[in-house]
Amino acid sequence: MRVGGPVLTFETDPCVLSKDFQINDIFWTLQGEGVHSGQRALFIRLPFCNYDCPWCDTEYNSFKKLTEPELVHWLKQEPARLAVITGGEPLVHKDLPRLLKLLKEHNFYVTCETNGSAPVPADIDFVTCSPKAFTKGKFEPYYVHPDAYPKTKQWKYVVDDNFDFGLLERHAKDPQDIIHALSPEFGKMKKNTQRILEFIKLNPQWRLSLQTHKWIDIP
Repeated sequence: MRVGGPVLTFETDPCVLSKDFQINDIFWTLQGEGVHSGQRALFIRLPFCNYDCPWCDTEYNSFKKLTEPELVHWLKQEPARLAVITGGEPLVHKDLPRLLKLLKEHNFYVTCETNGSAPVPADIDFVTCSPKAFTKGKFEPYYVHPDAYPKTKQWKYVVDDNFDFGLLERHAKDPQDIIHALSPEFGKMKKNTQRILEFIKLNPQWRLSLQTHKWIDIP
């Protein structure tokens, strides 16, 4: 079962807190990339994003409303205790604090995938930060919020035709246990994978991260 819905428009802030949860999608799958790759996880996709990446593969501007009992039902029936909160940009959604509270009450290890533009709540156990250039002019390209940087445990950059590897010098002094990953933009995977491989030859602290869920055709 998946949750989706029509595109809605708003005259005011679309993330106004309500009794129901705004959920773009909720489903179990295998995490397809990063340090938790291959593990069963409950994915919870929150709607709306503050960026406009041209190659985004997510229809995030739609949602269904779930009541708290409906959401708790999902949490109770999920055999794994790994949750992935994603979006859109989940850290700017006002339902996030209540969602985190429920996940922790049901003993989930909570991971989050973010563009890094907002502070990270304390209840998130593992942060994957994927800075982007397409900030709608709100921030400098590849901006990372000062609160998000020290809480990030895994960095993931999408390498497209215009990606400048010089940007990665910002991570030269990161702690040894931080994971650094490069993911080729899926539309031009072969070309950008080759660019990544050439970079990793000289910078072995970085790793190639492929979206394996797309290869095996799962959500």
